[in-house]
Amino acid sequence: MEEYSNKTNKFSIEQVVTLDIDSTGSVTQRLTNLETTLENTLLNALYPGIKVAVVNVPNEPLDAYEESQVENAMANLKFKNTAYKLVGASGSSKDGKFYFVDKDHSQPIAERFQHWPQAAIVYFGILVSSCKVVIEEPDVSVLVVEDHVLGTNDCRGWIRRSLFSKLQLPDNCFYQFRLAFEKTQAKGSFKVMEDEAAQLLDADIVLPESAVKPGVKVPVMLYSVFGKGRRFRGPVVLGIREFSRKLEFESSYTLIEHAPDDSIQLEILPEALGQVRRLNDSISEGRYTELLELLGLDDAEKTQDEEVRTVEAALLADTSGHIVRYPYINNQLNRLLARWAFKAATGGGFRLPAYALADDGYLVVHDGRLYAGSDWISKQQAIVALQSKRGLCVRYPIRMCEDLLPMEHVGSSELIMQLNRSLDEQGCRTSYDLAGQIATQQLLLEGTYTLHSEAAKKNGGDFDFDWICILEEDRFPRFVRKRFSLTNEFHQQKMKLRKAKSPWWNLEHVAIKARGNQIGMITDLKTSCLAAGRSDLAYQLVTELQKALDSLKHEVEPDAKIIADIRQQINPAPWLKYKNESRISDLPIHLDVDENDRIGKLYNHVRKEIEDLLTAKLPIEEFKGLVSGESVTRVMFDECRYVNSVYAAVVGRISERQDKLKADLDKAQAEWEAVRKGTDKELRKQKLQARRKAYSAHYHGEERAKQEMKAIISYVRVWAASKTENRSGWCQALNRVVCNGQGSGSILFHAFPQELVAKLAEQTGGKTVRVVMPEVSGMSIHRDSEGRSFLVEKIEGGEKQTFLFQYKDGQFFFG
Repeated sequence: MEEYSNKTNKFSIEQVVTLDIDSTGSVTQRLTNLETTLENTLLNALYPGIKVAVVNVPNEPLDAYEESQVENAMANLKFKNTAYKLVGASGSSKDGKFYFVDKDHSQPIAERFQHWPQAAIVYFGILVSSCKVVIEEPDVSVLVVEDHVLGTNDCRGWIRRSLFSKLQLPDNCFYQFRLAFEKTQAKGSFKVMEDEAAQLLDADIVLPESAVKPGVKVPVMLYSVFGKGRRFRGPVVLGIREFSRKLEFESSYTLIEHAPDDSIQLEILPEALGQVRRLNDSISEGRYTELLELLGLDDAEKTQDEEVRTVEAALLADTSGHIVRYPYINNQLNRLLARWAFKAATGGGFRLPAYALADDGYLVVHDGRLYAGSDWISKQQAIVALQSKRGLCVRYPIRMCEDLLPMEHVGSSELIMQLNRSLDEQGCRTSYDLAGQIATQQLLLEGTYTLHSEAAKKNGGDFDFDWICILEEDRFPRFVRKRFSLTNEFHQQKMKLRKAKSPWWNLEHVAIKARGNQIGMITDLKTSCLAAGRSDLAYQLVTELQKALDSLKHEVEPDAKIIADIRQQINPAPWLKYKNESRISDLPIHLDVDENDRIGKLYNHVRKEIEDLLTAKLPIEEFKGLVSGESVTRVMFDECRYVNSVYAAVVGRISERQDKLKADLDKAQAEWEAVRKGTDKELRKQKLQARRKAYSAHYHGEERAKQEMKAIISYVRVWAASKTENRSGWCQALNRVVCNGQGSGSILFHAFPQELVAKLAEQTGGKTVRVVMPEVSGMSIHRDSEGRSFLVEKIEGGEKQTFLFQYKDGQFFFG
């Protein structure tokens, strides 16, 4: 049995490195993101001192030789005298991102996944998922039972009240967990059971078998209280990733494309135009708080997106209207507005109530006896706190119209009556009072939408904390009624899928096969089929999309011939290519669309109403006087100039690389379009392969650019955070350096956002808003005379220095 430490392990930045392997097998290091941490993960708690390499491999198609070179590099990875072994991936395996650990820790991790490559690729993410809270307990009883026993369900278990209280989380919610115990791991969701029930079961945690990944290899025992199960006792590491709460989701074209014409004309279009009018008014009248609210930037998004937080703070601080013309702020607002404009024009721009998908399980003790239930509500009903009596349950990705589940919403009185019957069948004499208690404590949980498991499976849902949203009949009666009246539903043909299981020595090859799944491409092609009025072809792609979704876990792949044949018949929906534009002005006012293209028609109605009201950017030098009156020395000025040059070099390098990848993609796209309808199959195949390779390289480049920007921003932020004295003076020095150049001024908002916002409010009489930034205390940057930068971390008994990079004569060196 593994022994787990009962203290939180500090994760040092030197324990993780980010590497790239190119198509020739060459290994290079990326700039280190100083905010990358595995501190709130099971992995860090299980293996203190572990060394981790996050390795990115090419995502584009590789020929046989290139594939062999990459796999060989993965199998023999050595970096700075440490041998690393591949151990798995997370959800980003499709993007070519994999996790390696030092050789000493690789064997115990391989054992956790039963030396099963596919399981490690799919489920290793359990160990590296970032959690809100992680606790380590030395003596916990874990009971594993069949799904539905003791009120469990698919991936949904129970946690004892007294153990739950140690997590210090909001009560009366649904909780997404990650758990390590007995050389295995589990993932799913918890409800809370009272201590009385836990005591009767002698269990602190109850898990369904479906939650344990990749499974439990321990004989089943027979227990008198509940029947068959497996019991474990010992140390555990428990993390909570998420909990249910009130949320809203944006509408999407993948939802609206299933709306009937009268709903689009009379329900969706009016919603979209109303939102557009509000947006136009908020910009023209300078009501930026309302603007940001319209853009849908809720608290969860703002917490994750530092740029959104700084933009919001700057807009609230300025009463003059000039900060909108600051290059960086203007760029960010344009990006946010372009994203919103596309979604409004193709998806209606409205928001829907969102919930964590939950089950109807209950588990209580009454008069010394255990009562439990699972899947006792009707498959056509849902438990939710909504005024609307009916609605469509929406879970992404939407494969087809039938995925929009028509559900009737159960009122509280009907809920109690149904629950009362379930308890009566178990011989409970005071079932009505007990039913009210169960409903309050285990069913009517904050931010949940409760379904029968068979209903949830209809659109691919389980109870591993899926998020869903609801299209309410009160708001969209025509859309909802049309779905309720749908007959002759398409039923996905059940395939006998065999779980893929390769030998462990083939792990690198399994990883390479996991890259670049086709879900996005098939979804876009399906949308284009619907836009062309070819629902018959769209339904063929539903089957292929499901194969793509299943391909990681099972021995199944989409049929390339079916996809290629459909692509030959269907032109891409013209509006699809504009979904990633960064300026409203790049979204065409009008598009020539097919008469069957309902989304294209909606786009043409809505887009022309969205005004490009953002004023033009001012040159950055116009903001030199924004920060003044502080004490600045030449040493401060020179240091700011150096940091700005490092930042500018990284940004310039990223921009240059992305420009080339975009040009390569445009060229490959044009060459493919020229032969797409041609008769030369070999030439079509060649140009399509080249286009796929260019698209993958461009997409991979964008992901790399995001990570490299995060890394250099973290470097700037740590450097700035160490300036604990005269911060306004440092802000002024950096502002002057920035305004002497030609950039956007973004570094200033990453380094000293609070000081800049305070100066802006002081200059214009605006409101000083606190800018919440990631915690980087205890770290600083040291630079020597050779241009080498080191991260300095405070540790027990002193300091530790970690080499980051050397920047000299405009070049970066990581060796």
